[in-house]
Amino acid sequence: MDKTELGARRDAAAAIAVEAAALAAWMREEGGGVGRLKGPQDFVTEADGATEAFIRDQLAKAYPGEAVMGEEMGGSTEASGLLWVVDPIDGTSNFARGSDRWCVSIGLVRDGRAVAGAIARHAPAEVFAAAEGCGATLNGQPIHAAPTTDMTRAIIELGWSRRVPTTAFIALAGRVMAGGAAMRCGGSGSLGLVETAVGRLDAYLELHINSWDAAAALAIAREAGCWTNAFDSGDWLAHGNPVGFGAPGLAGALERLLDEAQNR
Repeated sequence: MDKTELGARRDAAAAIAVEAAALAAWMREEGGGVGRLKGPQDFVTEADGATEAFIRDQLAKAYPGEAVMGEEMGGSTEASGLLWVVDPIDGTSNFARGSDRWCVSIGLVRDGRAVAGAIARHAPAEVFAAAEGCGATLNGQPIHAAPTTDMTRAIIELGWSRRVPTTAFIALAGRVMAGGAAMRCGGSGSLGLVETAVGRLDAYLELHINSWDAAAALAIAREAGCWTNAFDSGDWLAHGNPVGFGAPGLAGALERLLDEAQNR
């Protein structure tokens, strides 16, 4: 698949993500944003399922027969060939409480590698998109990672997951702050990752994140020039991985932080 075809798929994903975000926002206004728990601190709403169904329908029309894996409806985790990886609403706890810090994420994986994707917010209206070899954009304009080289000037978002011990998260937070960085925690991994790609944040680190949260963002961050860890490796599609994106000038420090947190 050449850059032209990948770019077309990126554009299709972006258009679908925008429509999906509008659908989710409308459903919340109509009462479909009430959250229930799938597990501890793991929220889902009626809008999650409806939005994923819409995305799947649109992808099937655009690319019949291609595999899709989504947070709510599951699907293939086969690493060969093409696979669309979908998070219908990332930041559902924010969404369910009326916050605008949530997004729709549609990534494209080829032979196990994240190669294209789009992430759309409804408010503010923002679309992050990229395809391998084509650069990364926000609302059609090129984006790049921050030029930060000093941890004492860095803003780092940390994601929290119940799949790792709370003590490990606290230890990572302590190391980040001991290094002089300011810390954030925003409740949407996909947004934290792409806000690193656009330079609003200097890094995003999480000791475990699922593939649907990060597949699209990884393609975007790479094209924006971020340092990224080897997230799309091993059995990442089925089981997720630790994730780290950041300003290239902080690569060494960020890699050490993630390694130390994993090996403590």
